[in-house]
Amino acid sequence: MTQPGMTRPADFPLASLNESCFCLPLARPALEAAAAARLGPAAAEAAGAALEDLSAGQPLFLPAALRRDLFARAGAVGAALLALARARAASDRHPFDGAALLAAGTFNSFDFHLAEDGPKLIEVNTNAGGAFLQPLFLEALALPGLAPPGPPAFAPEQLLIDAFAQLAPGRALRRLAIVDIAPAAQPLHLDMRLAAAALAARGIAVDILDLGALRRDAGRLTGPNGPIDMVYNRLVDFDLAAPESRVLRDAWTAGAAVVAPNPDVYRAFADKHLLVALSDPATVAALAAEAGVDPALILATVPHTERIGPANAERLWAARALYVFKPATGYGSRGVYRGDKISRRKWDEIQGEAYLAQRFAAPSQRMLKLAAGPAAHKADIRVWTHGVTPVFAAARLYGGQVTGFRGEGAGFAPILWLESASAETGCAEAGCGVAP
Repeated sequence: MTQPGMTRPADFPLASLNESCFCLPLARPALEAAAAARLGPAAAEAAGAALEDLSAGQPLFLPAALRRDLFARAGAVGAALLALARARAASDRHPFDGAALLAAGTFNSFDFHLAEDGPKLIEVNTNAGGAFLQPLFLEALALPGLAPPGPPAFAPEQLLIDAFAQLAPGRALRRLAIVDIAPAAQPLHLDMRLAAAALAARGIAVDILDLGALRRDAGRLTGPNGPIDMVYNRLVDFDLAAPESRVLRDAWTAGAAVVAPNPDVYRAFADKHLLVALSDPATVAALAAEAGVDPALILATVPHTERIGPANAERLWAARALYVFKPATGYGSRGVYRGDKISRRKWDEIQGEAYLAQRFAAPSQRMLKLAAGPAAHKADIRVWTHGVTPVFAAARLYGGQVTGFRGEGAGFAPILWLESASAETGCAEAGCGVAP
């Protein structure tokens, strides 16, 4: 039975646009122009090429009502996770600062598949990249007569500025460091460069630094260009537990610099074991009551997730086609196996590791016009939040089993949120006609 606020497949009347409309490409000249406006003309060609590689090349069409639904689901699940973090802190007799958790949760993301029985939350991330690319993709679609889709003034740098203001009241944000391992070699290095440019335009000095460039000096976190007030953390060492992360962890725990996101944010929102708790009806009922959200909506949104162990291994193997198996501490789809593809040998191997079984939710699809002709790509929807407040959404398209940027057509796709009741009307709103 459909609960209030849920979206059924029948409410997706624009599906044929995603099958046959190829009339709004993210053209290279438009991408270069958007990059030049931020990084300067000298960087336009290289940045345009990088944007082309990171883009699926065409938008995804979805009904505007679905955006409201996805935002409601992300907000409800986020509120329940915050209530769970509060309860666990009380149980462990640890101090709890919900406001600080929400403030430091810059660029959290709630990633959804649009399954046949409604959107399903596949995972939550706390350092989700790609937000600074999205305004450029929107601008590349801003053809004459077509207003940019979604919120017209999405300024991702404002999330970092707001986070610092809340976490360090009364202090001035003079220098921010974007920190990763070998940042120039990361697939989303351009995203970092765009973040630096956007913050520099606000009068904030920005360094894009390798983790190894950080040091402590007279109690301050310092980089090659001087003291650092804030770190925009792009590391996948989410707990800052690796030895090389110690300088950053010590600076964070000592309050020597604002670090966002930080290990507290990860433990509260993105630890995959949290999905196990959100699969238990009694737990969800209690959390939803405290958070003031609908427990049915949470249970309908989070696919059933459980730890794999001796007690359930044979049952899960027998029903493997219904599941996806994920490492509990993984990221970026590494080590993820579709149950209908996994071999017995690989299944036996992962029994000695910390793995979770998540009920499979089939993604929706978008046909893309590739060099060899139209080809189907899977889609997931990333809803960025600040804390648990949704701020923006875009799609990621991919051709393989799991999300990635490899292969023609794989990458981010801006979403055109349309109010139309039919595909033909929707394509007219988009300023084009359905391709034959």
